[in-house]
Amino acid sequence: MVNAFVIMALMLLGVASLLLVSSALPLMSQAGRTLIAFEKLADTLQNETTPTLRELNEVLSGVNKIRTATTDRISEASHKVEDVTGSVNKVATQAKQQSSVFGAGILAGVKAYLSGENAGAEATKQISSSRGDENVQ
Repeated sequence: MVNAFVIMALMLLGVASLLLVSSALPLMSQAGRTLIAFEKLADTLQNETTPTLRELNEVLSGVNKIRTATTDRISEASHKVEDVTGSVNKVATQAKQQSSVFGAGILAGVKAYLSGENAGAEATKQISSSRGDENVQ
């Protein structure tokens, strides 16, 4: 009886081993395919990384040049705006001065006109007075 029990246990062990090996064979072939795919990926990365990095470096260099040029143009435009602002302020100041002189001239003219005969009498005095021509030889 013990012999029969040992024989049955060995048979069950053999069947279990056979099932284990038969289920492990597809796993082994899949592992082989995975390793082949990993090797292809490593080769692709090794072959493509250097040119890609070179292109990336060129793109970043171009972006840096564009950024520098943009910064320069903005700086130039800022200086031009400052110049224009200074010119506009200068013109505004001159316009204020000229308008105040023009206003003062109009005000003086109106006062002279309204003062009437007083101003006319003084003007005739000035015109009729001697200019010093008699001392000239």
